[in-house]
Amino acid sequence: MVQMVNIFKKTIFPSTMAPPYGSDPNEEPISRTYQYRKVMKPMLERKRRARINRCLDELKELMVTALQNEGENVSKLEKADILELTVRHLHTLKNHRQLAAPAPAEQGYADRFRAGFAQCAQEVTHFVATPTDGVDPTAGRKLLQHLGACVRRLDYASRCCEGKDAGTPAAGQVWRPWSG
Repeated sequence: MVQMVNIFKKTIFPSTMAPPYGSDPNEEPISRTYQYRKVMKPMLERKRRARINRCLDELKELMVTALQNEGENVSKLEKADILELTVRHLHTLKNHRQLAAPAPAEQGYADRFRAGFAQCAQEVTHFVATPTDGVDPTAGRKLLQHLGACVRRLDYASRCCEGKDAGTPAAGQVWRPWSG
């Protein structure tokens, strides 16, 4: 029996077993960078996967809502299904926008400028029309006439230059600030 215990001890705890770390003076220490990587890499990977899963869950909620509005029945979606449906839906949205009369960027800027100018002119008109002591009626009338002329010029420019570059005047027409 004693002999069996000795054999058991030799098998479980052999004398050739490496001593614990730090007890061998010839052993090279493990670098801090290695230790840091060994700990941080799996943790960063878990965080990355968590971010991906969180975004996929958000996409899933958005896509289920969008697809139900289109009349499709969606029960269980895998990650690949979510991504495929999202890409398909984005392509559909892109195609609808292209078919809905795309406007060049310059035209969009010109339209926004005209809309902003018209809104400002409307606010000035409202301010001048309100009876106050600070606005001379003659000056208010001249200001409103000037703003009206500016709005008419903007409308004319948008009609005559439609389809052309908004930045270039129509042939034979040059805008001069002193002509009013």
